[in-house]
Amino acid sequence: MKLQIVFKKEAYLVVKFRIKLLDCTKITTNYRKNFVSLIKEAFNRSGNEKLKNLNTITKQKPFTFSVKFSVKNSNDNQLELENSVFDFYFSTNDYLILMSVYNFIISHLNDYNIFANCKNILVKVMLLNKPTIDKDSVVFKTLSPIVVRDMINKNGDRTLKFSDEGFIYNLKLSIKSQIKAFMCQDVDQNSIGIKVLKMKTDNINSFGNNKNSYGLYANSGLLELNLKSEYLQLLYDIGVGAKRSQGFGMLEKIL
Repeated sequence: MKLQIVFKKEAYLVVKFRIKLLDCTKITTNYRKNFVSLIKEAFNRSGNEKLKNLNTITKQKPFTFSVKFSVKNSNDNQLELENSVFDFYFSTNDYLILMSVYNFIISHLNDYNIFANCKNILVKVMLLNKPTIDKDSVVFKTLSPIVVRDMINKNGDRTLKFSDEGFIYNLKLSIKSQIKAFMCQDVDQNSIGIKVLKMKTDNINSFGNNKNSYGLYANSGLLELNLKSEYLQLLYDIGVGAKRSQGFGMLEKIL
């Protein structure tokens, strides 16, 4: 089954996939890597060379995702799930990317194991409307935590807590870079307003190009962004900060 999605001027879309695990109750804490592999497989099977090339390039990618589990217990390496059903949210401003992920999951998920030795089935698909942002100030809630690299000190491997002195400035640099990459426009980082309303920082497992796991700081909560509405829409659609295509920086509009 395939769905033809038409973007309307007044609405954008995020897809919510409800998935059930059949043979396991424990998954790795580094679960985002498994969903990156799923997305890459979708691109490889899309038949589109542009999408296939996204799997090999290192530049920024115009999508983000979030996974919501109900966790019973956790340790350094594993999450014990309270419920075998979970939600996978995927957001982008690119029609081809959206359709490739949608069609792959609809057609192949029941035959594709997200986690090794653990079968899964697709329970439900929901297309969620995203209203167009038409003002220059928005309060966002993180659906997946924001990662901010320390770029001002030329230490991109170091990530920052929201309480660190350089967090706001480096997040501004990241937003400036996203606008340049995807809208081909230069903005002065001093014109970007960021106010942290409520946040917490967790040290979580992630992975790099060499596939080795390592810890990084990830920040969750509420923040207010003040910026031109078209730039806010971009961040709403593709996420904010570093490692967005690895399941970080997805936003939900609150106010």
